Amino acid sequence: MIVSKNSENGVLDEKVGTDSIGTNLGFDPAGLGVLDAFFASFSMIIVSEIGDETFIIAALMAMRHPKSTVLSGALAALFVMTVLSTGLGRIVPNLISRKHTNSAATVLYAFFGLRLLYIAWRADTKGSQKKEMEEVEEKLETGQGKTYYRRFLTRFCTPIFLESFILTFLAEWGDRSQIATIALATHKNAVGVAVGAIIGHTICTSLAVVGGSMLAAKISQRTVATIGGFLFLGFSLSSYFYPPL
Repeated sequence: MIVSKNSENGVLDEKVGTDSIGTNLGFDPAGLGVLDAFFASFSMIIVSEIGDETFIIAALMAMRHPKSTVLSGALAALFVMTVLSTGLGRIVPNLISRKHTNSAATVLYAFFGLRLLYIAWRADTKGSQKKEMEEVEEKLETGQGKTYYRRFLTRFCTPIFLESFILTFLAEWGDRSQIATIALATHKNAVGVAVGAIIGHTICTSLAVVGGSMLAAKISQRTVATIGGFLFLGFSLSSYFYPPL
């Protein structure tokens, strides 16, 4: 009996230890799990980034420079941004109560969803996409981001890699997908969110580099915005009706 009791206590202790470790790493045992976070993050990135400014930057740069260098620079920036965003999403609940962060995430999702549906409703598909491509081309021509720090970093990285990294990072900072990644990480599994976002970014950026501006010009901004709008509204409803425990 003593041996049996000790073994049961050992199992209980092991379970408690595992749960506490999981909580410290950002896992929520009562949440929907890694797969839910992965698919939510992955689908959000796909509908947000296809035809977006970072997509067009990669497409246009790949027409002028070696594709592998442009792709590696853009992906490096997006990976760094994803890790930073996921980290911020895990820090916020420690500063603000989980209830308030979940409410803020619900409102943000609803705002992005309604805004995307409004953009889809008002979109002049060919005109808006052409205008955005012209704006990005202008940034590339003016060499946005040419600073002392850039000149210093060119000693360690190729200028093309650095230009791709800086332009992508600046375009992504404060972007809809970055804020949505932070919001997802506040109430979903952090690892699932990060992996889903990284894979989504990899697919979108690779398509941009391989397809070039021709692919960017043929993408229907209205269709992408409509799908994205309904997806974000779905996130909002899910966050409202199924809040994390």
